[in-house]
This record gives sequence, C-alpha cells and structure tokens, in this order.
Amino acid sequence: MSGHVCAENVPIFNHLSHENLEKISGIMQHRCYAKGEIIYSPNKSCGLFILAKGRIKVYQLSGSGKEQLLRVLEPGSVIGEDTLFGSSNPNSFGEALTDIEACVIGREEFMELLIQYPAISVKLLEEYSRKLAEADQLTTRTATESVALRLASYLIDLSKVAGADTFVLPLSMKELAAFLATTPETLSRRMRQFEDDGFLGRSGKNIRLLQKDALENVL
Repeated sequence: MSGHVCAENVPIFNHLSHENLEKISGIMQHRCYAKGEIIYSPNKSCGLFILAKGRIKVYQLSGSGKEQLLRVLEPGSVIGEDTLFGSSNPNSFGEALTDIEACVIGREEFMELLIQYPAISVKLLEEYSRKLAEADQLTTRTATESVALRLASYLIDLSKVAGADTFVLPLSMKELAAFLATTPETLSRRMRQFEDDGFLGRSGKNIRLLQKDALENVL
C-alpha cells in the first residue's frame, strides 16, 4: 500500500492534483497494527492518521472507568486532527477491531502541508464539522429514540457504508449495546424481534436486510 492510495481516498487530500498527491505520499509513513492494539490514547498521539484497511473503535472512559463506544471507523477515515491543533479528548482511545493498515503524517510535516496547500485547511474543517454533527446526532438519538429506532438506524447506516443489504456487524453484541446505550439483553430481544418480523436474517455477525423499507418505516 502506498501513501498515494491513502491520500487519494480521503476528502482532505483527494481534491489535489496527482503531482501534489505524490508529494504528500512522500512524507507519509505506512504502519500496520494488530487486532486489539491501542492506536492512540491520552498518552499516545497518532499524528494525522488515515485508515486504509480494517476497522477501529473509538471510545472514551467515564470517571468510573466504564467504556462508552463513540463510533467505528471504516477505511478512508481520518483521525488525530484535533491533537494537531492542540486540542484533544483526555479520555479518548482508539483500538483496532481488526488487523489494520494506515498512513500517518507527523504534526510538523502536516503543518508544513497546510502552508503549502491552504485548501487542505478548508477540507479539514469540513471533515471535523461532519464528525461533530454525527456526534450531536448520536446524542439526540440516545436521548429521544427507542432502542428499536436506534438499532434500525444503525443497521441501515451499515448497509449504506457497505453499499449492499448484506454486511458484517463490526462490533460484538456487548459493544453494540454500549454504543446504542442499552443492555445486551435488550439488544438481543430487539434483534430477534426484527428477525421474527422478517426484517432481517442473521447468522452470527452476518446480517442480511430482507425488508429495508420496513426497517426505514421503524424510523
């Protein structure tokens, strides 16, 4: 995998010319991480991190040490932009859900890029704003929607990311329950109800949406 592949697949870089993408790829470092490895933590910065292959879960710890899943990152995701500008969540962690491959740019190198290509700053702000909007949406869903609504919305979002009605759940049921702010028992009941209603078929983590329209009506 080349840095060029990383750069051309993320919004903050893919508007640049082929020549400029080549320049950027020259300062990227290719890194691999094993499943379960901590990518970043309050005491471990990752620079500007572009996920090329695999999945990462981002979570934070409460004062009591309880883990709260924030989101799951798919290939093409960018993380670490907050630390580049001197801001960070002191309770935020990133952990590899699978073996992953990534491209990384250090803070000093990235600041030089912003000077050379000011348009990257605009794209970076757009990406950061999108993440904030997603976080606000998740907070609203958790506070106002039922578990059935949250689960249906999550499954539909996964199908959109996969570009198909068949996909694999990136999380365990325990992790998904935490993400949807419910208990594993309640989540299992809702999932079984969707199966009984004929909305979906399930085999382990493999999900097939059989009646997407019906799930959308749940929303």
